[in-house]
Amino acid sequence: MNKTVLLGTLTALLGWATSSAAGNADTTHHVSQPVYAIEFEMAQDFLGKTGALEQAFKAFCEENSEGNQTLKQAWHMTMLSWMALQGQERGPAAALEQSWNVQFWPDKKNTTGRKMHALIASEKAWNADEISAQSVTVQGLGAVEWLLYDKASTLQNNAGTCATGIAIAENLHNTAQKISDAWKLNPWTSLSQDAWESEYISLLSNQLDYSLKKLKRPLADIGKPKPYFAESWRSETSLSNLKANLQGMQTLYLANGEGLDAQLRARGETKLADRVKGQFEAVLETWPQDKSLFAALQSKEGYKMVLAQYNKLEQLKFLISQEVAVELGVVVGFNATDGD
Repeated sequence: MNKTVLLGTLTALLGWATSSAAGNADTTHHVSQPVYAIEFEMAQDFLGKTGALEQAFKAFCEENSEGNQTLKQAWHMTMLSWMALQGQERGPAAALEQSWNVQFWPDKKNTTGRKMHALIASEKAWNADEISAQSVTVQGLGAVEWLLYDKASTLQNNAGTCATGIAIAENLHNTAQKISDAWKLNPWTSLSQDAWESEYISLLSNQLDYSLKKLKRPLADIGKPKPYFAESWRSETSLSNLKANLQGMQTLYLANGEGLDAQLRARGETKLADRVKGQFEAVLETWPQDKSLFAALQSKEGYKMVLAQYNKLEQLKFLISQEVAVELGVVVGFNATDGD
């Protein structure tokens, strides 16, 4: 398949993703509405991207193509879309409980590799319902990454493996549908102003904790990194994932001019608002162009670069969970990444 056809196919798939994910958000006058509307859009976008990934898988298998760049691009865009929702500990329970089905990480013992190898070694063409009853390690984004990037994958030359890939992508799309459905109602309408402010700061703080964890685990002890603990190490896209995390959090923080930034300015805390906004901008503007955390950790210079990014995120976390929280009188509570 030539590059022109590849680009045309991907463009068509993205158009399909946009149209198929159309839906209506809950309309309320609650103070949380601007943030909720963004969460709804993020869930819709993820639904559309998983649908495009499923279609890309079907096209790849039907055409028996020798190249899978379009499929890899569809996977990567789905992964980036997921980053906006990843690590959230606030929102609809029905959406949050799907997180492990979407992505199994951290994978401390290469469980994904072992389970996927066993799955394709069975020489069975699995369907989506059967995949949904298997381990979460073979259900989501990590499983698709293994099929696309691992040397043990037989995706290129085995029709059964290709069918299994379609089943995993279809199951992932079904999971995204559950997440999208859960966000059709604003989960925060019963909260008071004070309770919402606490929830809002915790939402951002939890996501920042998760992003820090994605750097802390592979950094490990000084001089003794564990690059295989990095997210998406097979595709070497860990750092681009983290940038997408930050962009999603920045969008939630600003909330189209109606978020925490606006609340601080309304209270006369312009300097604090400028510091937080400026930290988001500075981190994103100076984020490494290299996508691979795995590769960076192979050298002292790369290790120092990754550690510098970690420190930038730590500063952002301090600003939001400490300075902003104190200004708004909020106590940030326990989250699932504490102590991990």
